[in-house]
Amino acid sequence: MPAEVTYNPYAFSVHDDPYVTYQQLRDDAPAWWNPELKFWVLSRYADVQQAFRDHGTFSSMGGVALENRRAITTKDLSFQQMIELDPPEHTVFRRLVSRVFTPRQMMAMENDIRSIVDGYIDQVIERGEGDLVTDISGPFPMDVISAILGIPEQDRTSLRTHADKILIREDGSMAMPKEALDGMFGLLDYFIKDLAERREQQRPGLIADLMGVEVEGRMLTETELLGFCVLFVIAGHETTTKMVANAIEILSHHKDQRDRLVADPSMIPDALEEVLRFHNSTQYMHRTLTTDIELHGQQLKEGQSVVLLIGAANHDNREYGDTAHQFQIDRKAEKHLAFGYGSHFCLGAALARMEGKVALEQILSRMPDIDVDHERKVRFHSSNVTGWTSLPITFTPRVTK
Repeated sequence: MPAEVTYNPYAFSVHDDPYVTYQQLRDDAPAWWNPELKFWVLSRYADVQQAFRDHGTFSSMGGVALENRRAITTKDLSFQQMIELDPPEHTVFRRLVSRVFTPRQMMAMENDIRSIVDGYIDQVIERGEGDLVTDISGPFPMDVISAILGIPEQDRTSLRTHADKILIREDGSMAMPKEALDGMFGLLDYFIKDLAERREQQRPGLIADLMGVEVEGRMLTETELLGFCVLFVIAGHETTTKMVANAIEILSHHKDQRDRLVADPSMIPDALEEVLRFHNSTQYMHRTLTTDIELHGQQLKEGQSVVLLIGAANHDNREYGDTAHQFQIDRKAEKHLAFGYGSHFCLGAALARMEGKVALEQILSRMPDIDVDHERKVRFHSSNVTGWTSLPITFTPRVTK
């Protein structure tokens, strides 16, 4: 591997486009060892997909982010979330949750989601300017999540604040900053109290459904319920918030494609898949090796960390041809790895896609000439999540009815 090529796990915190580095990793070092931070990098589509598929070799139980990695243990699963379990434990957990969290139920929420998004657009549509993240893409996913979980409206702002803090990282540091820890403890404290209250008083929502679900005599434990609630809030909020803002930011660089979506909204689902491929919010996942393997002439050892570069894999010209580096809304990109693959394929993918589709439909229909002030936009600082903390927008104002 050329000496000048390095991989910075915080690349999206400080650079707009690390894909040049990604391409060099794929071409020159498909299995590359980072000696400073001690992890392997896999960047080719086929390798990343296979690692997702082979959970027996590439385990999730050592943590899914570099800063949270730890030695694999099967002795204490008390607060390991579903995303950090391997089959068979993961399979049992997922089957229980899937009984009440189904794609059909999520699809049935389309009209409610549209109403929520429109409510936030209403607050800025007459001004002709705003901040997409602060005003629209940031708040609406938490309203959707809260409606699904049965969270009271007065609690939603504080939950969003906690969720925003959890993924914050400092450039160049692998340590969890105090702000992120405060966010995690804030969410934990909230749901510990919430679950206790729900034991005494019935409130509708997914949490209540999960408390009663049973498969073959097995029910979710209190710690599993707690882990699911925390994960659902973090992942559900961040995925959609970043996805919608990333989409609008990308389209601001491709106004011809934006105008095509305005003219033909039926193209939005395919365009959304291309956004997920081209600039997914989750750029990598961490895995821990359970055995020694040889890959691309390199010896990878049991217990070592492996970073699966989703962003790089989704730009691999071996999978997407010579236009892999280009954004094309009419590309059929269904095979992208933005939601993972195999047993850990994102449980909330159907909901995220529904939210993204509805948000883009409403934004582009009501703000067809939306543009981004690239001089003032601010990146979100995280290790594996990429998006925008602030995305100033302008558009032709409209009078609401």
